[in-house]
Order: sequence, then structure tokens, then C-alpha cells
Amino acid sequence: MKKLIYSLIVMVGLLHISCSDDLLNTKPLDKYTELDVWNDANLAQGFIYNTYTSVIPELLVNPNDPDRKFGGVGSDYSTDNMLTAKSDIVSRDLMDKYYDAGWAKNNSYYWFGGAPLGRKNPIKEKSFEVIRDCNLIIEKVSASNGIADVDKPALIAQGKMLRALIYYTKARLFGKYVIVDKVLTPEDDLKLPRSSTIKETYDFIVKDLQEAAADLPVAGDKNKGQLTQGAAYAMLAEIALQGAAYIESGKNEYYQIAKKASEDLFALGYGLDDNYEALFNNYANALTSSEIILAQYKHVDATMFILTPMQGLVPNMEVAKTTGTPKLNESFLGWTKCWPSFDMVEAYLAIDTDGTAKKWNETTYYQDFMTNGGYVSKAIHGHRDARLKASIVLDSTKYFSNTITMRLGGNMHYKESNKGINMSTPSGFFTKKGIYDVENFKAKVNTNYHHCITRLGRAYLNYAEVMLRLNEPGVATEYLNKTRTTHGQLPALADGLAIDEVWKWYKIERRVELFMENDRYWSLLRWGKEAGGGIIPELNNVKHKFFEISADGKSFEIKDLEIHASNQESRFTEKRYLFPVPEKERELNDLYDQNPGWE
Repeated sequence: MKKLIYSLIVMVGLLHISCSDDLLNTKPLDKYTELDVWNDANLAQGFIYNTYTSVIPELLVNPNDPDRKFGGVGSDYSTDNMLTAKSDIVSRDLMDKYYDAGWAKNNSYYWFGGAPLGRKNPIKEKSFEVIRDCNLIIEKVSASNGIADVDKPALIAQGKMLRALIYYTKARLFGKYVIVDKVLTPEDDLKLPRSSTIKETYDFIVKDLQEAAADLPVAGDKNKGQLTQGAAYAMLAEIALQGAAYIESGKNEYYQIAKKASEDLFALGYGLDDNYEALFNNYANALTSSEIILAQYKHVDATMFILTPMQGLVPNMEVAKTTGTPKLNESFLGWTKCWPSFDMVEAYLAIDTDGTAKKWNETTYYQDFMTNGGYVSKAIHGHRDARLKASIVLDSTKYFSNTITMRLGGNMHYKESNKGINMSTPSGFFTKKGIYDVENFKAKVNTNYHHCITRLGRAYLNYAEVMLRLNEPGVATEYLNKTRTTHGQLPALADGLAIDEVWKWYKIERRVELFMENDRYWSLLRWGKEAGGGIIPELNNVKHKFFEISADGKSFEIKDLEIHASNQESRFTEKRYLFPVPEKERELNDLYDQNPGWE
């Protein structure tokens, strides 16, 4: 309870909590007792909001980023979507630390949570402490004599949903986890086993979310940072879909759970946002968008660029440090750690002269370019899915107040800078999605920031996948067309496509729609598991390329990127569908069994 005393003031400012004026006016914040908290609905809500700050960030964790430099968005970086800078990777042995899941069998970080070394904005508590907090919410509110009965259901529902979400962060890593469904006391046996099956863990999560959804408030424009009924339905659908790939039995039951939760969500009245770019790059829009269901918001008074993922995505370039053209208008001082891959850029379809969407190198525009010449920007980057320019910085496009060029002789080509390739781009592209258009981008400048946890576009794609699993390709096509046409501004897929054809277009659509939204890694694991649990090519020995445009913009080369950290051997083995249970924890508790392949 002591942590509440010291965090209430911070939470009031960051989360706009409306606490009881009478109580706040009669006691200093360091004098609240446990009895005070659990007998006042507003103070109890303050404790719950504090628990949000321990749970929600864990949903954004990239399990292959041990230093947690990217704050979640970098989950794409261990896939074919991104290239990364790892100057500290110098040998095959060290590669295992980063690319063979869980660092090593004796690493306990993901099992317990908490702050790893070097993290600048650490999550304050370890996972079992957070689980205890969730159980405290449920039990203390239920037993409270001071909180009105009418206020209790929504408070308890938040406790249950928070418990479900923290357990989901463990289930997708370890499968089976230790289920604690009450506040433990010193008299309890604290040597507990993992759940007997993966399904038991997921069943626990599903039950909490189903119960929470009934009592959470219905969504509204003013509570997108708060757990709501819409958020519960959206997360339930996605968790049931992910869990179905891993559970030992009951797969069809889970698909039906995901289907119903999706349909319950759609009935609440959310709508796709016509401005895809503003969903991620504009704080004001994110506060009011009809599409966002749950997001993490950080207020300018308590946030700097260095505390956001933007710092690791924005390049570092000073006006005086490049000889390329055109001359930069302003410097931008990020610390580029990852870049969109050429393979990612290729995934964005182009609309051809016949009105159909296809790969860029299959269009008549490209064929004409190869025959008659022209400009790369028109033949290759023109007529593309609208999400390409909203998500990725291309050659000769605006970045902050600058026109930046990655071509030969360009202001961001590595040969024109004394800062080297890692401050430029080894792929030919930079990330735009999730970068606010601001002046004076520097690490220690204050900023608002938001990160989408779930939104309607994601929910539509989850539903499309569920319907594919239920052998309903027509319905799946209808729902993937929603994001394809609204956000991508691509022509709709025709009705009547065979299910294998729908799967092909669906996987492309999910990749481009959810780029940098902490999805690619988990989706690849889910699809691989459903396909039998073999090697996943997109996670194994990925070889990246460099897209380089000539100085005049009329030709290009696609080069193998031979010498770069991103192209060192990234290994995926069947055991990587789950993390290992840390060996040192198994030594302390002989009831813990080990995940397959890690024995």
C-alpha cells in the first residue's frame, strides 16, 4: 500500500483522476491509510490507475529487445519488417543472447517483469506484485463498507481486466504460468506450480475478461486511456485468437469466443478513422478518434522525446553534418536504432491502370519505366497503398520541415555524412508512423505522446482471421476490405475468392495495416503454430537489402546488405514458440516444469 501514497499526486496529473475533494482537503497525501483507500471510490480508482501504469506498458514489450529501448513498437525489428543497429553484436555466441528467445535459460526478467539494467523509464513492479495488486482491487473493493454498491462493479471489473492483461503478457511468452487468484498471506503455501496446461492459463484470462466486460463502462471519447467494455471485447477477441494456436484442446471454442467478442465490440459504435496517419502521428486526433479503443497516453508535462519510442526511430542529423542536397532546414537529433526493411516497403501494393492492386514490380507503370525510363518516384513509389507514405519516409519526401533524400548525393545518404550509415539508413527508408511532426526534435524536449494498444482496424482484422479459421472466406474478405479500402485506399477484393487466396491477401493487409503496432512477431508465431510449429522463415536468417536511387532519380539498385548487424544470422528454432522457464527459478521451485526444447 505504501506505493499508493507516493504515486497519487503523479497519477492525478497524468490520468486526470477526479478524487474526492472533501477527503483530499482534509488529509495530506502521505497520510492515507489502507482503510481510507478501500473505503473511498475515488481513492480506490487512484490505486487502480496506478496499477494501469504497471500493466499497460507490458502489452507493448518486445521480447527480443532485452534492454527495452524501443518501448514496444520495435517488436517488428526481430522480423522481416525492420533492420536494426546492434553495434554490440560481434559474434555468433552473442547473437544467441538476442535472437534465441529469452536471452538464456537462466534469465528471469520476463518471468518476473520489473526493470532490466539500463532501462530509462522502468516499470516499477514485478509481475507477481502486479498480480497481487489486481487481487487486492478485487477483494478489497468487494469487501468494502465505504464504497457504494453501485460503484463496486466497475472497480472490480478493472481489477479483473488488469489481471487478465498481465497474465496474457506471460501466457504469450511462457504458455503455462503460475495462477494466483487471491491475495496470498504468509500462512499460504507460496511454492506454487505452473498451470497444468496452457489452456488453463488462457481459460483464466478469458474468464476474467468475460466477467469484466459486463461491468466496465461503455466506450466514449473521453476515456480512451481507460479500460472500457470496448477494450475488454477487443482484447478478449485477440487473446482468444492467439490462445487458440497454443492451447491443447478447445480450439474451435476459442474461435467462437473471439467471434462473439468481436461482434459485441462492433455493436458499440466505433468507426474507422479516415485519416490513417493522424491515428499515430497526432496527439489531438488520438484523443478524439472514433477508431481508437485503448491507448497509452503520456502528457507533455511528464514526458520528453527520450522517454518515447520516437527517440529510437528518428535519425540523428545536423544541418552542418551533411554535404548532400537539398540543404536541410533544421537538425533532428534522434538515435536511429531501426529502419523499415525493403521487404516491408514491397508489401504495400500499387493500384495499376486496370484498377487492380498488385505488387509494384507487376504494374504497367513499372513495365513502362523499364522500357521508356522515367522517375523512380512515379514508377515505384507512385500509385501505392496510401499507408506507405503515412508510415514510411521515402526519398524526396517531407520529414519535419525538411525534404530529405536518401539517394546518391542526398542529404541523408550515408556517404554524404560524417556520422556514418547508422545515422543514415542501411535500407533506404526511415520510419514515419508514430513520429510527431514537430520543430526542434531533441531528446530532452517535452512532448505529448500516445501509443495505440488496440483499435477498430486491428479488431476488424482479428475478426477476419477468426472467420478464415471458421472457413468463412466471404465474411473474412468483407472485413479485411474495410481497412484495405478506408486506410489503404485500395480497391476492394472481389467476392467469391478461394480461402487460400483470401489468406494471402489477408496476411499482406495485416502486415501493412499494423506495421509498428506490436503485432508482426506475435502473428508470425500464431500462424507458425497453427501450421504445425515449424521454422518461421520471416524470423530465421532474414537477409536484408538496400534500395538506392541514382542522383538524378531516374534509376535504382537493389543491393544485398552484406555487412550490417541486421544481416548477421538470426536463428529461429521450434523451441522459440515459447520462452524458457528460467533455470534459476526452477532450482528454487522444483514444481516448475520446462517448456519444450529448453530441457
